[in-house]
Amino acid sequence: MRTLGTRTAELHAAFALRSGDPAFEPEAVTDADLADWRKRVHDEAVVTFAMLQGHRDELTGPAREDARTLLARSSEVLARIAATSAGGAALRTRIHGDYHLGQVLLARDDFLIIDFEGEPDRTLDERRAKQCPLRDVAGMLRSFSYGRWTALAQALERPEDAARLEPLAEAWEHEMRAAFLGAYAQAIAPSAVYGAFEDAHSLLEMFELEKALYELRYEMRNRPTWVHIPLAGALGLTQPAHGAA
Repeated sequence: MRTLGTRTAELHAAFALRSGDPAFEPEAVTDADLADWRKRVHDEAVVTFAMLQGHRDELTGPAREDARTLLARSSEVLARIAATSAGGAALRTRIHGDYHLGQVLLARDDFLIIDFEGEPDRTLDERRAKQCPLRDVAGMLRSFSYGRWTALAQALERPEDAARLEPLAEAWEHEMRAAFLGAYAQAIAPSAVYGAFEDAHSLLEMFELEKALYELRYEMRNRPTWVHIPLAGALGLTQPAHGAA
């Protein structure tokens, strides 16, 4: 994962190079950009909570309880979005836009990044718009969560296996996140993408929440049996202690 973090930083540094092409020229992050990002995430959160409320009775087991808990936190989540700061962010650039483990190919102990079409539920204008590269970082972090829960589901042969395997799967996700972020921070430092990557925690957290809510809407529409994965991710991101970690 350290190699993947490095390659991701190199991708973002390349997007930040000045070429003279207005469609790709990096631009400084402004207060208006932050306001737009917060509004977009706020509006998408409201839509997601409404969808979840409408589908809650269709959920079973832990997913139904997780939905109830997330809905109970909706006001707190919206307040946290409104309080997001742009600390550390410096440039808006073109980004990958749909960055996850399915968009990288492992080749000779290295990674090739593919499929730059952006998220399928976004409009073409949204996919082409310059964004904060942290949205790609957030997408990959969310992908580790999907990897964790998918592998766990495949490994469970008996219900009683969960107590033994769930802590191991959780530890794996934490290790992947730390390795990826550590390598990314080190490799992106020489570029001008961030004023200080270590100061961008608030913004990264908001974009990761945005991605989890996007996943939740997608799964409710397309794969209801997968709803528990983004639900668990959104709950983790909205725990009161999360922002202080």
